Amino acid sequence: MEKLSNHLEKIAWNFRRLMRIPQKTVAPVLWRPSTMSSSHEPSDKYLSKLTEEQRKKVKRIKEELRLFSMLSLRFPTKLRDSDWNVLLEVKTRKNRLDQMLFLYRKEQLELNDEKKKKSIKEERKSLPPRSKDPSYILSIQNSMSTDWVKHRKVVEAYRLENRPILAVDCQFLSRLSPRGRGLTALQLQYLITENRNHTDPFRLYFVNYDKTDQKVRELEKEKLLSLQSKEVFCPIVTEKGLGTAFNGPKPPKEIIYLSPDAEQELESVDDDSVYVIGGIVDRVVEHGIPKHASLEAAQSAKVSARKLPIDKFIDFKSGSKFLTLLAVSEILRQVNLHGDWEKALAKAIPVRNTRGSDEKNPKAQAAQARIHNFNQEILRRVDRILGEDKPR
Repeated sequence: MEKLSNHLEKIAWNFRRLMRIPQKTVAPVLWRPSTMSSSHEPSDKYLSKLTEEQRKKVKRIKEELRLFSMLSLRFPTKLRDSDWNVLLEVKTRKNRLDQMLFLYRKEQLELNDEKKKKSIKEERKSLPPRSKDPSYILSIQNSMSTDWVKHRKVVEAYRLENRPILAVDCQFLSRLSPRGRGLTALQLQYLITENRNHTDPFRLYFVNYDKTDQKVRELEKEKLLSLQSKEVFCPIVTEKGLGTAFNGPKPPKEIIYLSPDAEQELESVDDDSVYVIGGIVDRVVEHGIPKHASLEAAQSAKVSARKLPIDKFIDFKSGSKFLTLLAVSEILRQVNLHGDWEKALAKAIPVRNTRGSDEKNPKAQAAQARIHNFNQEILRRVDRILGEDKPR
């Protein structure tokens, strides 16, 4: 049956190519031998901690994954127990396929990083030995001194209180989907690194950070390792909410929660105020998060809510106005430094958002549609074999 399906698929694919008919998918969807192996199995220790219902679900998911691996070459070579945690948590077959594609991309990025590191090591071996002449040595920038300069600037921001406080509201982390949680953690890590390396760092805080929550602990262990280091003091991480986190000897002038649903626009970014960003991403539909979550959070904490003046300065034609944590932080930083909203927004908002659908690259759009159709065809075939997916 699989051979016949492959044969018919190839005939249809070659016919469309011969007749110059646009292909519906990025490649023919063909059956191949499964690449599932023992490296994809959950450990015995992990299985022993599951309930009977969870073990049944693992069995069902394994059959799904076997079929995914037969229909797509974009399949990870291994799964960890933490990956199985995510697969058990996600609700739909589509989400599980998306998760496997995400793990495959992650693997490929890690492999590319390893190749780059190996290449750099090989290049260094071929370099001539450094001179021992003192003047030569003095001209080399000391990496430790560079790190100390960055460290000192962050310390000064807190001690001199000459920079705004940027607070990320982490109360939503445990309510996000596994993929949404992972993407948010990635942005938080980027935010930590970018702030530490910047010449004008914020006083960075993570508030409503519940370390007793199992999902948050796993996220920290897997993706926010810098928070576990005793040497890292920025950001300041606290389980306190906005009402108590900043009740020090010198409380801020104002606490402002940034929300695209707020009625009033933010006018300035002042050194003696707190600016709060909700720890949410918009790349994934989040059923556990209210539509106006950031506005509701501001109202619950009884703090001011403001939106960025995007419509006033940017002709926003497509995409979501929900910006990444990094983009928002950079906008706030630039406005704090020079007060020019138009310049700050133009620098942080991607060009694709200022182009209408008629201005975008039609080839790129068509390619994206073919990838989407390919994945949809995989799901249709799996549904035919295992039955229609019923979220559990």
